[in-house]
Amino acid sequence: MAQRLIICGAGVIGSNLAKYLAEEGHEVTLIEQKPNVAIKSAEKLDVQVTVGSAFEPQVLEEAGAAQADMVIAVTNSDVANLAICSLASAFGAKKMIARVRDMDLSALVERYGRDHFHVDEIINPDEVAAQTIIKVMEAPGSREVADFADGRILLRTFNVPEESPLVGERLGNLRESDFPWPFVMVGINRDGKINIPRGDDVIEANNRIYVLLPKPSLAEFLTFVYPSVRLPKRVIIYGATNTGTSLAKSLAEKIPDVVLLEENRAKAEKVAGELAGVLVINGLASEADILRECGIEAADAYIAVSSSDHHNLISAVLAKQLGAKATVITTHQPDYAPIVDGLGIDAIINPRLLATDQIMRLVRGDRISHVASLPEVKAEVLELVAEPDSPITRKPLRDIRFPKNSIVGAISRGDEVVLASGDSHVRAGEPVVVFCHEDAVSQLEKLFTKRKLL
Repeated sequence: MAQRLIICGAGVIGSNLAKYLAEEGHEVTLIEQKPNVAIKSAEKLDVQVTVGSAFEPQVLEEAGAAQADMVIAVTNSDVANLAICSLASAFGAKKMIARVRDMDLSALVERYGRDHFHVDEIINPDEVAAQTIIKVMEAPGSREVADFADGRILLRTFNVPEESPLVGERLGNLRESDFPWPFVMVGINRDGKINIPRGDDVIEANNRIYVLLPKPSLAEFLTFVYPSVRLPKRVIIYGATNTGTSLAKSLAEKIPDVVLLEENRAKAEKVAGELAGVLVINGLASEADILRECGIEAADAYIAVSSSDHHNLISAVLAKQLGAKATVITTHQPDYAPIVDGLGIDAIINPRLLATDQIMRLVRGDRISHVASLPEVKAEVLELVAEPDSPITRKPLRDIRFPKNSIVGAISRGDEVVLASGDSHVRAGEPVVVFCHEDAVSQLEKLFTKRKLL
């Protein structure tokens, strides 16, 4: 159902949201304070663009806050975002979402209650990025990670190494009965092109595979794909940002040797007194001597999460050359994704795209309870919930006509995870994980929605 949406802030998150939501048929108004940014947005996006500060009551009111189904505040100011939500609530908007990056401020909101601030949801891109990197550390070799069905169903993607037993295997031969730890392959990326797997497909070295599996299968599957895999014991983090400090604190509880490298001396001294079990070093990550002082040659992973995309990329390349077994970087530039493969970067995390996914899920409502975007291959992984008497519940999967480039991967049935086959029959209320091209989303939604009589 189309909604009236107001997005405040035309940065990366705001402009991406406006684009995707307009394409899905929603009525979108984008408010941007900087005239030059607003003009560019109006030229590129099929949405109504208003020039002004959403922090000003008149601007928000004229944008239609009183009739808005949702107001999404994603400006660069956390305080402004919370204030915008309060104003929108006063005008009568139905639901408010605010981006809040400051960990202390978001903790304050949670402590006193979101209702006190007139906000329904808080989105923190830095914290989401930290949690995503932890999942990458828990699945060495993975490129993209996402969890579905409250963590019972995992999506993990891997580049298949030459020594993997998967190389040369025909998919039709990988029968579930041969593995005590079940999994299903829902996509294969060859030379940048994504394919829905078929039984006669043969896995080749360096193929990128997209796998859904129950959480208990992860450890055994990792060993199968990467025979020499081991969980990291020494990790070096570059950047005492919100993401870096949150990541260091969490990893120190799981990993014996965590080093945090920060080039700003005052910031390094501050976090050194706050992080138990973490060695904090002041220095430049672009200097080989500093990386050697951190023990880069023995590092299982080097994770660059500074505020500079350029420094993250350059230092990760240097770290790999000096012996780091795996490298992970955060970037706010979507254009970086296509080039990292050639530079030896093992995983790239974009906090803004993760935040966009979160907000898209909230806008789409109950039918799509989770979404993970794979922009590099223009694909999405969706968790959809079947409505009673929806088309997906009426027949076995083999008898249902699915959109091109889509595949049902797994069904959450109570505490059980059912890996989908042609015989699988989806029941009403069950979360279903689907891998699809981004153009197939609206068609898939119809399969999970009960047709309403006119």
